[in-house]
Amino acid sequence: MPDLVVNLADTLGIEYRRYRDRNGSSVNSDSFGRAASPQSRPTRTEVRQRLMAAAADEFAEHGFVAARLTEIARRAGFTKGAVYSNFESKQDLFAELFAERSLELAARVLAEIAGLSATDAAGRGGATISSWLVGDPGWALLVLEFGVQAGRDPSLAQAYLRERRRLRGQIEELVVERANEWGVADRLDARNIAITLMALISGLMLEHAVDPEQVDQRAVQSAISGLFANALIRD
Repeated sequence: MPDLVVNLADTLGIEYRRYRDRNGSSVNSDSFGRAASPQSRPTRTEVRQRLMAAAADEFAEHGFVAARLTEIARRAGFTKGAVYSNFESKQDLFAELFAERSLELAARVLAEIAGLSATDAAGRGGATISSWLVGDPGWALLVLEFGVQAGRDPSLAQAYLRERRRLRGQIEELVVERANEWGVADRLDARNIAITLMALISGLMLEHAVDPEQVDQRAVQSAISGLFANALIRD
């Protein structure tokens, strides 16, 4: 298992550098919110927003491992102390970005499937997630890099597990709510669906990053919609 993790980390590093060299920074830091014009006394919320926007840019350009807190602070217009007054560590900052991005995706999926039947929701949900994954592959690679590093570093694992478990719980709640609405709650295992969906997305992230020609948006959408359909739609 250690050899597998090391090999995967090396592969992700190579693919991330290739993608960055071909396309430049692809993480859409605008999705985290751009900072307002500097004020003499920014509020704590404004400081956090500026730090997170700066961190998104730094992670996009250098990856998780090579990103520097000093540079994140400089980009945001603060000293390094401002980072530590708002976040415990670099991994905590990245985990915060991960949580915010995941919530944005969940909200987008909810908005897209609102009022739809189970059949239509399966297709629309898959389309929304695949559009996000393919539209911002740089972020997908960063999430994978963070996950691989968490498998090797217990200090990273704590932050990673916290956010992954939070996301898994949110997906479970979403599945239960929609299953009750569609009348299929009696045949679902919400926790199993959440685990399977997160694992599927992680795998598709890697496959798309390595082979975007064959594992394209249509293939990604088909895989995710198929999972939803099998779980939600009655025969």
